Amino acid sequence: MRRSVISLTAVFLVVFASSLIVFAGEAEKTIENQFGIEAGKRLVLDIETGGEIIVTGWDKDLVKVVVDLDGKDCEYFEIDFDESSKGLEIETEYSKNKIRHCGVDIQIMVPAVFDIKIESMGGDLKIEKVDGEFKGRTMGGDIELLELKGEVALTTYGGDIDVKNSKLDGKVKTMGGDIIISEVEGDIKGSSMGGDVTYHKVTGGKESEEVSVTTMGGDINLDYAGKYVKAKTFGGDVNVVHGEEVNVMTLGGDIEVDDAPLGAKVKTMGGDIHVGKVGVYAKASTMGGDIKVDAVDGWVEASTMGGDVTVTMVGDPGTGERHVELKSMGGTLEVILPDGLSMDFDIELAYTKNAKRKYKIICDFDIELEETDKWENSWGSKRKYIYGTGTVGGGEHKITLKTVNGDIIIKKGK
Repeated sequence: MRRSVISLTAVFLVVFASSLIVFAGEAEKTIENQFGIEAGKRLVLDIETGGEIIVTGWDKDLVKVVVDLDGKDCEYFEIDFDESSKGLEIETEYSKNKIRHCGVDIQIMVPAVFDIKIESMGGDLKIEKVDGEFKGRTMGGDIELLELKGEVALTTYGGDIDVKNSKLDGKVKTMGGDIIISEVEGDIKGSSMGGDVTYHKVTGGKESEEVSVTTMGGDINLDYAGKYVKAKTFGGDVNVVHGEEVNVMTLGGDIEVDDAPLGAKVKTMGGDIHVGKVGVYAKASTMGGDIKVDAVDGWVEASTMGGDVTVTMVGDPGTGERHVELKSMGGTLEVILPDGLSMDFDIELAYTKNAKRKYKIICDFDIELEETDKWENSWGSKRKYIYGTGTVGGGEHKITLKTVNGDIIIKKGK
């Protein structure tokens, strides 16, 4: 084991083993040190002073450390290098408390295969071109991860996280910033307490069939092919470009799912829902918005407290479960059903006495319509009802449509 402790407490030039200090005092200062350490070892950083950290992999069995200091209090800066058979530990601290004026920038070159563990009191962190395990946290800065391979478990308590062009499994977390994961292969989870989470061109690894993404106060944007995607936000929109199966919830935003071949379950407490192409099933609910499903090859259930619902069913009408249940407390229901689908219709349209107009059931299939004569005092308002019933092709699949103060339109598709 070899340990070097370096302190800047006076104005002088020191040569210490392979350590070099220049320009002490109130000017800029630089500390340089290097260690012959082979690949496969570990770098441990305990940065009590805080500061920006950049760790870069290279093709040498050598760890090179360059520390740049700038500020009137940097004379109290201390750094400890502890080299052992496991690798290298670096600790920084101030010899006096309440140090406020010392900028610390740490640049470290490590062998391309190296584990990294970090504890920092504050500052940005960047790691690039390294294969290994990356663990730790910074108390107040951004994290940038580029061209990495291996396992990650990193947290920042006050910054953004950017992961790009990597093969990584694990998780990244921020308490107050955005997360962008782009062009990454692996099972990686991003979570934020107060920012947006974006996955762009991410493909799943083989360890897990599920990816879970959460934020307490931002948008979620996901492009994660080949995975069961779970996403939850308490205050933003959710956009899913790809996901084998999708389960999404937001308490205050819109939801959009472009492609979910194994099904989609989506729920918002206050926004619109748009589902593009979905297989097996589509289940959607909102407390205050419209719902649109462009193409569902399977069954569908959709409900809204105050909006329209539009659904198109596609695929072979003779295969799979294909029931339909659409409900609105104040909007139009429109559904396109494939010709040849075996159906049993249960339709209910209610319109209130103070409605703007009389609403209608319009159906391309042969059903019976019946309208009540008297106003019924229910649900806090006087209402009349129009009912539609009938079976088509044996009545195998239940088609249930119910709305208030809106038309019900049933079209025959191809």
